[in-house]
Amino acid sequence: MTGETPTPTPFRLIREKGTVRLVLGAILLSVAWYVYNSYRVYRMQQVRWPALTAVTDGLTVVGLQDKDRPGKPRKYVAIEANHAWQIRRPDDAGEDESEMEEPEEKASYQPTAAVSSRTASGQVVSVEEVLATCPVVLTAAHFSSASMEQEYEPFRDTHYYKVHVTLTPEGRSRYWQFSRDHDEERLAFIMKGDILTCPKMSHMDTTSLTIEPIWVKEDADTLVRVLGGKP
Repeated sequence: MTGETPTPTPFRLIREKGTVRLVLGAILLSVAWYVYNSYRVYRMQQVRWPALTAVTDGLTVVGLQDKDRPGKPRKYVAIEANHAWQIRRPDDAGEDESEMEEPEEKASYQPTAAVSSRTASGQVVSVEEVLATCPVVLTAAHFSSASMEQEYEPFRDTHYYKVHVTLTPEGRSRYWQFSRDHDEERLAFIMKGDILTCPKMSHMDTTSLTIEPIWVKEDADTLVRVLGGKP
């Protein structure tokens, strides 16, 4: 018994051509959207944004400029001691930038000798000085959403928190422009005079960032509430 290829019916031909058109149309729309979005991002990155000022009753994100650059020595150093951040001048802080301590929940915890000597010596820079002298990179207005994720640190036998945030188009542009010349420097998230965290930033063009680690749940909750636009 020999098989014969069936002759396509007019309806089948129309249907196949319609499917091809739909696929080609979807591809063309995807390419057009990619080109448009890339051009829009490029234009946003070229915008010369006006300088921001610190928000006294809300969140302000400043660049600490804590890395030496050609002709511009580092300005401050962020030190974490017992899950609390302090900003110091480089001569007072030593070479290391931060210390990760044991969980606060352990009542028997004692700081290491190196941390005790460093936190006890030198002058701590006030938050007011940091806000007055460091460039303001972002404010709460440059974030559109935020969510929190809990993680476990087995070495310390404690939990810590990640805050995932989404930047607005202006926030994305401002972050990209600032991080271009300040890669691997720290940002200080300051809320009403309190330093919530000082994560290192990486230079990249992105709409989303992850702020970690945050050891105090209340600080993570505050960031999610403020950056997520909740009252």
